[in-house]
Amino acid sequence: MTGTAIPVGAASAARSASGRLETQTVAVRTLDAATRAKAFALFQHAYDGADRSRFDHDLAEKQLVILLRDRSSNELKGFSTVLLREVSTRRGPGIVVFSGDTVIDRAYWGQKNLQLAFAKLLLTLKLRSPRRRLYWFLISKGWRTYLLLANTFVRAVPRFDTEDDRELRRMLDAHASARFGPQYDAERGIIRYASPHERVRTGLAPVAPDLLDNPHVRFFVERNPGHADGDELACLAEVRAIDLMKIGARFSARALRGQGFSRSAAARSCR
Repeated sequence: MTGTAIPVGAASAARSASGRLETQTVAVRTLDAATRAKAFALFQHAYDGADRSRFDHDLAEKQLVILLRDRSSNELKGFSTVLLREVSTRRGPGIVVFSGDTVIDRAYWGQKNLQLAFAKLLLTLKLRSPRRRLYWFLISKGWRTYLLLANTFVRAVPRFDTEDDRELRRMLDAHASARFGPQYDAERGIIRYASPHERVRTGLAPVAPDLLDNPHVRFFVERNPGHADGDELACLAEVRAIDLMKIGARFSARALRGQGFSRSAAARSCR
């Protein structure tokens, strides 16, 4: 399936809720029937051609799922599934993190809780086995998720600003071929499904003309011209400690800016 983060629902859907998300990473096997049904409802709202049996089969394959709930109502507003695989590389043992289905209610789009939760997961894996190489295997039919990878991880393929690292390209082709077989076009780096598959509903994640000013977005569209029809761009990034430190620094800076704004607003209100 896909690693694309998709907004769903109308902006007014959460007016009665807090409007803020909180995350929890749990084992897939612990999900109850109601949570699975709600997750599929979110997925179905985002994608044409969504199939419950295919969704359940894909979910059962994953070990972990990041749940995003409204802080006030506790209602499920998004999720992201995760598959972990131990691998052997030319530089020793490693772990590949594969991002599966990722959907976020449109009313909560723009919040960074999912990115932070995913970064914490990567950091946990890195700290647990610091000598093991850590990789993020992503397939994306949407520019938003690709942009997250491109902006965060320097050692990644493909990128517009550097030639493919041979080792990463070899690993990516091997993993994508093993997982998707002949549906993976190694020459183009694209997965095109042989059978009917879900695709983003029209209008949910368009590539507006001004977005093409961003070279990463433009590169994604050029490399995956069939993204609107459900084609996936296969990507692989090496997750290094320095990358995770930069992510942490960005989130810390954002939190401090938020606190500074709150203090200033409070001070003004007391004048």
